[in-house]
Amino acid sequence: MSNQKSKKLTPEQEALILNYWQKWRNIAFSTEAINNNVLEFAEKLYSLVNKRSPQIILCNSPYAAINEMLLLNSSQCQLNNNLVGNIEKIVNKQLKDFWKQTLLKKSSSNHLNYLLRSLDGDNLEFYTENPFNLLNMILSGNQSELVWRLWSKKINYVCISPFNWIYIAATFDFFISELNCYYDPDLYQVVQQVLLMGGIIFPFNGFCFVCARSTKLSFDHEYLLHAEGEAAVQFADGYSIYAYHGVRLPDKYGKLHPEEWQPKWLLEEKNAELRRVLIQGIGYSRIIEQLQAVELDSWQEYTLLKINSNIDVEPIYLLKMTCPSTQRIHVLRVPPDIKSAQDGISWVNWGIAPEEFSVQT
Repeated sequence: MSNQKSKKLTPEQEALILNYWQKWRNIAFSTEAINNNVLEFAEKLYSLVNKRSPQIILCNSPYAAINEMLLLNSSQCQLNNNLVGNIEKIVNKQLKDFWKQTLLKKSSSNHLNYLLRSLDGDNLEFYTENPFNLLNMILSGNQSELVWRLWSKKINYVCISPFNWIYIAATFDFFISELNCYYDPDLYQVVQQVLLMGGIIFPFNGFCFVCARSTKLSFDHEYLLHAEGEAAVQFADGYSIYAYHGVRLPDKYGKLHPEEWQPKWLLEEKNAELRRVLIQGIGYSRIIEQLQAVELDSWQEYTLLKINSNIDVEPIYLLKMTCPSTQRIHVLRVPPDIKSAQDGISWVNWGIAPEEFSVQT
């Protein structure tokens, strides 16, 4: 095997990779309820690591699962034998076998390299990149007392997430369907069911916590969690997550549309990332009106302003332009080293001085 030459995919095969990734992404992000046999799935999952079928605890949300874990941990036993690592080793073994069977080498194709990140020769690592930040948003960003208690009790809350297994399912599907690789059918069935069930799974020795799919997932055009004035993620038990372009919001911000956000909140908010989100949602025009911007310089219909309040990492300098014909106001942020309105105009227009414009708009 070592004497064989590495192979390349045909252009047609490489073109199909994105289709497989999109297929499993859409399945993972579905909010439709699917009636799967959870008991049968758990039996197959645990048989992969030679464990007996666990007691299944169905939960309507990760929040509910955390609560159940805490109750069980305090009353019956210590949930300290998490099986995710053992399961990942089995998946890794199959992925590495795909690599050996095909002898594929990486290429300039972004799609191929994206799919093969789990397949890195002898230094194989379980690839669970989650560009959508869903799992971190749902678990790490949880501000509840229950999560704090979970961490303080050192319960291993590592989980199997469909959001992190999109790449795994796409890799299995592509290598099996397009390259006719040998595979373990029981393992592939487990991988498929993780995505089809769509809920986060916390497998422990003897107990398996299975969460239902969310009833709502809302994204922006970059597939970052996003909703305005309503929850971006919602579960059947009412547990909700508010987010603005991938940043988790406290309820006091998330429940209101950005048009209702108040500039004065910028003076009170200590978190720099949330201040950035507030600035983005409120807009500089409203900030100027309510936070008393100081005029530094003007040139024709342009005005250079500064917000004296310490609401961002660096001082906020703004260039305001009033349209002569419509009187509409446009505001752009400029670097803090801009000293005049004319310098600001040049910066906005890629270094072209305003005096060089033949026609001003």
